[in-house]
Amino acid sequence: MAIYSYLQGGLGNQMFQYAIARALSEHYQSTFLLDRSWFDKPQAETTPRPYQLDLLNIQEVPVGKVAFPKRPDRLMRAIQKWLPLGPVIYYQQKAFGFDEGLLHLKAMHQRDLFLFGYWQAFPYLEAIRPILQSEFKTKRSTADHYQPYLDQIRSSESVMIHIRRGDYVDSPSAAKFHGVLALSYYQQAIEVLLLNRPNAHFFIFSDDLPWAKEALPQDLKITFVENSSESDAAAQELQLMYACKHHVIANSSLSWWGAWLKQECGGLVFAPNRWISDSSLDLDNLLPANWQRIPA
Repeated sequence: MAIYSYLQGGLGNQMFQYAIARALSEHYQSTFLLDRSWFDKPQAETTPRPYQLDLLNIQEVPVGKVAFPKRPDRLMRAIQKWLPLGPVIYYQQKAFGFDEGLLHLKAMHQRDLFLFGYWQAFPYLEAIRPILQSEFKTKRSTADHYQPYLDQIRSSESVMIHIRRGDYVDSPSAAKFHGVLALSYYQQAIEVLLLNRPNAHFFIFSDDLPWAKEALPQDLKITFVENSSESDAAAQELQLMYACKHHVIANSSLSWWGAWLKQECGGLVFAPNRWISDSSLDLDNLLPANWQRIPA
């Protein structure tokens, strides 16, 4: 048996697609492979992204060369639940949903498993969280540009604030689907944090630092993490994120990882009560119960 995971999107999404394959390989005691074909062709109305998992300290994983088979029809899917006929092709059915059936597939020692989706649900990953904390670190040591920030983070009541704008503002399709968070979301999170942690030192991570510098309150202990031009800047900043003691995340998979991988126990985490423009979606498997949700 082998598990194939189809990769797509930015670093945070790639981490989810790696993590689901990693978790299931541990669960079923199997090998897994990554399909990188999405990065080889332009995607209509999609923000271009490079493959970036090679920036992280993950195990060497082969790149799958087997084309993803077509999804079987409903009858074949029903039969496959009971009989080991052909590979299992598993498409994520519900955004941010957890499908326990994926952990109870029949006769998996005889079959390959193909995974297609984003798999943004922490119950899949809880069992291997220590593994992911180890693997989702930068392959190289902290860059000189980021070391002073890391020293400050470790020596203060550090709070990560992640502000995602970029394509959420500039791309009509991304803006319509995701929706940028209102400034009021961050203002409310800051107010609550200061009530609980008066000595909070806020570290701002953003793809639009000029906007953040204009919009955020000026009377805070605040450090804006200036972006580096180095190729592994996203991975370096992720490492700073999960070194922080408290987190205010954006509706972004990268800052989700920054909060979920955090090294400090007992830190406060604030998250928006909607993740995409469709605010009716259940986020219980995306946002842990101890994360405080703020209207967005």
